[in-house]
Amino acid sequence: MSASRVLVVDDDPALLQALPAALRIRMDAVTVDTADSAAAALYRIAATDYDAIVTDIKMPGMDGVALLSEIRTRRPDTPVLMITGHGGHALAVQALRGGADDFIQKPIDRDSFVASLRRAIQGHALNRRVKDRELALRRCANELEQIAARLGSDQPRVLIVDDDPALLEALPHTLRLRMAGVAVDTADSAAAALEQIAVQDYDAIVTDIKMPGMDGLALLAEIRTRRPDTPILMITGHGEYDLSVRALRSGAHDFIPKPIDRDQFVASLDRAIQAHVQSRRVKGRQSALERCAGELESVVEQLARELRAMPARRKP
Repeated sequence: MSASRVLVVDDDPALLQALPAALRIRMDAVTVDTADSAAAALYRIAATDYDAIVTDIKMPGMDGVALLSEIRTRRPDTPVLMITGHGGHALAVQALRGGADDFIQKPIDRDSFVASLRRAIQGHALNRRVKDRELALRRCANELEQIAARLGSDQPRVLIVDDDPALLEALPHTLRLRMAGVAVDTADSAAAALEQIAVQDYDAIVTDIKMPGMDGLALLAEIRTRRPDTPILMITGHGEYDLSVRALRSGAHDFIPKPIDRDQFVASLDRAIQAHVQSRRVKGRQSALERCAGELESVVEQLARELRAMPARRKP
């Protein structure tokens, strides 16, 4: 664990020597810098991000309240403890309202001083961890959003399933001519299609509804089980509306009646691919939100535990 770094600001040489000595004796791994004026303190603050700053409230020139205001502007997350004179409750309240973390009343009780400073340093460490985790969550969300956006930029991949060799040659040829950048695989049976589906996540599948062995409807049911998000277009015979309705009710994205109209076929397949891409993007974003929400919940729970373990700040 790295040493905590504290700045003590006071125009009283005796306190400027006594307080750092008390801290080095009573706090492990602490580095203490000193400044004998607000101007000297601001010079140090410009170069070092302190874990806590202790300053007298009454100093010649720029006083502690004015210095506090400058620190809140330049180092808004750094906790500041104000040293006040005996009975200086009004100044203490003014300092707390101005953003001070706590106040230390003269004559200074060393135990109270060290306990207050330790709380301030712990609070600063917690705040840093929160910000680090928030940054990590934002990076996580951005990275997953980029992944989701890239989905669909890859080459679309389509599987055509038909036991008719002529269609199995003509349809891929049509797609390569009319859809730029599409990759087309073929299968001459439902069994062959299932083997290919097991190793490849297609952007769309086109299958004939009538095939020997396992027909298109049975294949549709298997695909819905194994690849539920993949859109499926069913090729039906002329006038086979009952089969078309059965296919749509079973989860087909669309049906293509024979004889196949090439323009209609390409338009329907393009819609199916775009729907699949959009579905992937939505799921990618949902994944990002769920992952980040889970991390955030874990962060909140951990911080709540740590905050509960910290002693409460005393009131003026």
